[in-house]
Amino acid sequence: MNLLYRAAAAALPGSVGAGLLTALWQQQVRFVADCESETIGACLGFGFPILLVGPLVTTAAVWLVLRAVGVASPTWAAALGATATGGAALLQQAGHPGWTPPPVWMAVLLAAAGFAAGVAVVTVAMPAVIRVGLAMVLLAPFAAFPLLRRQTDRSVDQEAFTKLGLPLLIPQVPSYQIAEARADQDRRLLSVTMTHGRSWISVQVTDLPDGFAPPDRCGPTVADVAARRPGQVLAAAPGCRQVGPDHWTRIEPVGEVHLVRRSETVVLLSSVGDVPAADLETAAMTLTAVTPRQLSLLANR
Repeated sequence: MNLLYRAAAAALPGSVGAGLLTALWQQQVRFVADCESETIGACLGFGFPILLVGPLVTTAAVWLVLRAVGVASPTWAAALGATATGGAALLQQAGHPGWTPPPVWMAVLLAAAGFAAGVAVVTVAMPAVIRVGLAMVLLAPFAAFPLLRRQTDRSVDQEAFTKLGLPLLIPQVPSYQIAEARADQDRRLLSVTMTHGRSWISVQVTDLPDGFAPPDRCGPTVADVAARRPGQVLAAAPGCRQVGPDHWTRIEPVGEVHLVRRSETVVLLSSVGDVPAADLETAAMTLTAVTPRQLSLLANR
C-alpha cells in the first residue's frame, strides 16, 4: 500500500501537468495553422515558451510531492519518472511523421504510468544491478526513437512517391548524395535536392506543359515551378538552347538551368553554391528512374 500511495502521489501532478501541456500544444498547433504573418516568430504565441519549460516545471512539482510524502530519493524518482514519460511519448511520436500532439487522455495515462514507474524503480527493494538495468530500460526509447522515426518517414515517403504518378528520376553524380526528396501531389511535382559539401543540385520533375516546343517554348522556369499553385497551368516559355537529344539549357536568375524531356514529363536541374558546370551537365545526362522504395531509402538514410 505504501508503494501504491507514493506512486499515486507522483502520478497525480505528473498526469495533470502532462494533460495541461498537451492541451496547450494542441492549441498552439491550431493557432499556428490559422495564423497569417510575414514572420514565423509572430505565429508562435505565448504558448511556445511554456511548452519548453513546462516539462521541467511538472518534474519539479512531482519532486516536491515525493519529498512531502517521504520518498527516500525524490530526485531520482522524479528524474526517472520524467525519463519514462518522455520515452513513452517519443515511442508514440515515432509512429507519426513530424510532431503531432497526442490526445490529452493518452498524455495523462503515459505520464501517470511513467512517474509511477520512476517511483517503483527507486523505492522497491531489489539488487542494485536490477535497479540499474530497469533504469537503462527506461532510457531505451531514446535510443530506439531515431530508428523508428526513420522507418516511419520511409513508409510515408514511399506511399507519397507511389501516389505521385511521375517518373522518379534522380541524377547519378559522383560525391553527391540525396539530402531531400519530396512529392507534392497537389502541384504534380517531385523535388529532389542533392548535396556535396556546400554545393546543391536541385531537381524538379513535373508534367510536360501544353505548348512545349523547344527552342522557342521550353517549359516553365525554376521559379515558376517552385511557386506553382495547385491546379495552376504552367506556361511553356521562355526559350532555350539545345545541347543534346531531349536536352536543353538556358540562363535564368538562378543561373544555368538544364531541361530534360522524359516522355510526358520535363526535368529542370539547377544549382546553388559553387557547383561546377560539368557536375550539373552530368546530372542532366545521368537521370535514372528509381522505385518509390529506393527513393524513400535514399532520402531517409
